[in-house]
Amino acid sequence: MEVREEVRLLALPLAEESGYEVVDVEFAVQGRHRAIRVLLDKPGGVTVGDCALFSRRLADCLDMNQTVPWSYHLEVSSPGLDRPIRTLEAATRFSGQKVAVSLHELRDNRRNYEGEMLGPENHRVGVRTEDGNEHWFEWDEVKSARLVVDPWANLRKKAAGARGED
Repeated sequence: MEVREEVRLLALPLAEESGYEVVDVEFAVQGRHRAIRVLLDKPGGVTVGDCALFSRRLADCLDMNQTVPWSYHLEVSSPGLDRPIRTLEAATRFSGQKVAVSLHELRDNRRNYEGEMLGPENHRVGVRTEDGNEHWFEWDEVKSARLVVDPWANLRKKAAGARGED
């Protein structure tokens, strides 16, 4: 079993008992440096204190189970505003929000789509682009998906409302 999956299997029950969600686990090697990154979330967001507490508990489990036989750096953080969407369950939760989706293969001469998340339906997710077109993909076709945060969206809505636009 690969390190990333072993860490995920140890992190999931720890997170669950504390009311957290493990969004993703990454394992990166750069030369002799190894890093394990765990993205953690909960309703209302995680704090620095949440990350520190979870990091200590997970590090103890990793050391006790000897999951990683060499030295490593453990990072625990929130998924951030541009949160990755890694599962169909997450796609359901963020349906209706603005997302960026990248595909493994080209579709209609493009690989990247941005717009409103649709679905999922029957293991497929969709993106409604600004031109109003809907593009649907099998979940297996999706290389990556993440939320897109537009910090000016509310200001544009207020300005459009003041001008009498939709």
